[in-house]
Amino acid sequence: MITLQKSLTNLMQVLRLHEHRQNDPDFEKLGAIDVYYLEAIYQLKEPTIGMISKLLDQSTPNTNYHIKKLMRLELIEKRLDDTDRRVTHLMVTEKYLKMLEADNDFWQRLENRLEDEVAPKDLAIFKRVLRQTIEIVSDESLDEF
Repeated sequence: MITLQKSLTNLMQVLRLHEHRQNDPDFEKLGAIDVYYLEAIYQLKEPTIGMISKLLDQSTPNTNYHIKKLMRLELIEKRLDDTDRRVTHLMVTEKYLKMLEADNDFWQRLENRLEDEVAPKDLAIFKRVLRQTIEIVSDESLDEF
């Protein structure tokens, strides 16, 4: 399993390096932990502050610091729970979503190269395995809460 972990870590690092090349002024203000917060909030779809603290193994004050920073950059916002007003949910903003979409040319080129260089059957398996991996990791993350 270490090979899988290393391969996925390498892929994430290469993709993060690419993201940093976007030269977006707000993205350049983010540290690695800020990116982890954004990714977690985006993937978990409206998690609570406690969920994010626990997932990233951070103290609540440290989590609040990063949340305030991301809110100042207008990349996330808070929403009070409809039934329990003491609970605050976090969600990414339209600005963050636009940052994600800004790199569509890269993703299109990557997809085109994969289609050109990988056998269709292998590419279909790869996409299915990626989809299942995301689902499993998401389920594992949510099970911890």
